[in-house]
Amino acid sequence: MGSLIPFLQDQSKELDRIQNEQVEVYGDTLENSLRLAAKHLKKQVHELDYVVLKRGKKKLFGHEPWHIRASILPEDNFLDELTELDQKLTGGSGKLVSKDLKDLIQPKDKNGKVLVQILRNGAYLTAFAPLGDGHPVDLDEVFKKLSLKGVSGEDGKLVRKIVKEAKGEPVLISQQKPRPGMEAKLILDISADKMKAKVTILPPRPGGKDFEVRDVVNHLKNAGVKYGFKEEEIQRKLEEEFYNQPFIGAEGDYPINGKNAQIIYHVRTSKNISFREDESGRVDFKDLDLIENVVVGQLLAEKIPAEKGKYGRTLFNELLPAKDGADTDLKQGKGTILSEDRSKLTAEVNGQVVYATGRLSVETVYRVNGDVGIKTGNVTFLGSIVITGNVEDNYSVKAAGNIEIYGTVQKARVEADGDIIIRQGISGREEAHVESTGGNVIAKFIQSATVITEKDVMVQEGVLHSFVSAGGKILCNGKRGQIVGGTIRASELIAARSIGSSANPATELVVGIDPKVLKQIADYEAKMHESQAKHEQVFKSLKTLQARKESDPASFTEEHENQLSKMQKAVDKLDSRVKEFETEISNLKNYMEEKSSHGKISIEKVLYGGVTMRIRNSDFKTRNEIKNKTFVEENGMIRQVPYEDPEPDKKDWRKKRNRGN
Repeated sequence: MGSLIPFLQDQSKELDRIQNEQVEVYGDTLENSLRLAAKHLKKQVHELDYVVLKRGKKKLFGHEPWHIRASILPEDNFLDELTELDQKLTGGSGKLVSKDLKDLIQPKDKNGKVLVQILRNGAYLTAFAPLGDGHPVDLDEVFKKLSLKGVSGEDGKLVRKIVKEAKGEPVLISQQKPRPGMEAKLILDISADKMKAKVTILPPRPGGKDFEVRDVVNHLKNAGVKYGFKEEEIQRKLEEEFYNQPFIGAEGDYPINGKNAQIIYHVRTSKNISFREDESGRVDFKDLDLIENVVVGQLLAEKIPAEKGKYGRTLFNELLPAKDGADTDLKQGKGTILSEDRSKLTAEVNGQVVYATGRLSVETVYRVNGDVGIKTGNVTFLGSIVITGNVEDNYSVKAAGNIEIYGTVQKARVEADGDIIIRQGISGREEAHVESTGGNVIAKFIQSATVITEKDVMVQEGVLHSFVSAGGKILCNGKRGQIVGGTIRASELIAARSIGSSANPATELVVGIDPKVLKQIADYEAKMHESQAKHEQVFKSLKTLQARKESDPASFTEEHENQLSKMQKAVDKLDSRVKEFETEISNLKNYMEEKSSHGKISIEKVLYGGVTMRIRNSDFKTRNEIKNKTFVEENGMIRQVPYEDPEPDKKDWRKKRNRGN
């Protein structure tokens, strides 16, 4: 421990530096996640680069958030990333979340121009200078434009000076008064939701008066508009001589619902496991990176508080309500310190950080040097456990975190909420029980044992005469990678090099049935039937009381009325409860149907006779050997398709060797 603490302290300093430059964020949407990251790093969205760690998606109950890692771009290249970021977020629409793309990207070259306006007290000329390599205004074109506008009596010398200086400011060049009846016209269109007023300006005829901003505003006011005048936009459109096309002259404020509170985690909340196989077919268990160490005082998570909603306002000054963002708690687990304002969570001790049931805990790792047996007794620990030896017959190991066993599990019981790694495998003699309620089980081999896990089971050499049940996949793809005898059950996939043997032992494969979901459905159905029985009983009593009221209203007292009212409320409540149960059952069945629709069984080498397989509700029993196939269910039948590698991205050294590499 003496050498570990300085190492962890150095690690803490490095983590502090990284935390100032990058952050992992969870958010309802990608855009929201980027906003949160920008706020935390005190940067604009366009100054960030990001990697999507996990895409958000809708789930049966609620939705799964986006998980990204955002970092600060170097100052010399973040502008080059603007267009790429816009493409990522909006498909190249130009509507970047922070709106910085529009603000920062300006045209480099632009020709000069002039604006001629006849206003109340005379004719005005405004000259605008060119940008970059743009051309200046041609003086002959200026006088031609003055003529077309019907301007007379202008000071030619003054016109030349204005064009030469090009200050972008209107200058009076003639005392000419506008001609009556020739002025500009305006068409106004107010949207049905009272939020936008579109203005279309029709140009004046020669000598006619041009609109000023106040003229357009007065038209809007005369139509009842009281709020949201876009005077700068109106001014810009007038300067651009934007005629015969609608533009937004006034716009209300749409209500903005407050953003929900968000939790930013500075540690991993999930762990991905992958096998790395060498040329001899062996799996290295040392580099799975399952344990994340933290040190005292290290920031683990922080809360971005919910925001208040901003009310909206229509063009007619009517207020529109907005919802405040929903709050969420930053939950404190064991071994952590929550700040007084409940916004920051830090480590209280050195140890392993564990994420479970929505909260972070720091657990110290319990290490058993040697076997779990007579010297240790049963081991129960609220953290992670490392055992350098075996788990002997009739002993148990239970952990709230992960369990790693360097040796074998014999006729013993091993249970964990996290991952279970057994480097030398399980030799159970029909009595071993290994179960993970929230992680994966990884073993060299499984023989005569029961293995149950919420996620995946990964085995190197083989599964022999065992009951194995996984909420995800069962992969047996080591050098031998065989499954022989027993019952193998997975929700998504069973994959092995070979299944069965020439001796034809009873081997059952089941894919597409999630035991956990089946239990939930059964529980809901039991509760629904109970509510239906109560409903029937109360409904009969209600009908009896209603009949009594109709037949003898004189004797129907106030107490009877109260009883009748209570019965009616009970019937309504039971009705609602039954419908809720029906909805939950339907959702769970749809979920299981969707999850099982991609169920597969893949055999890389040989599937022997005597193997029974079930995919969803279809059965198939092999009588002869079948080689290199994947089995799927289609239209109530199990069908063979060409072999599909369950891990297509892994490096296949065998193919390289065959090619002579």
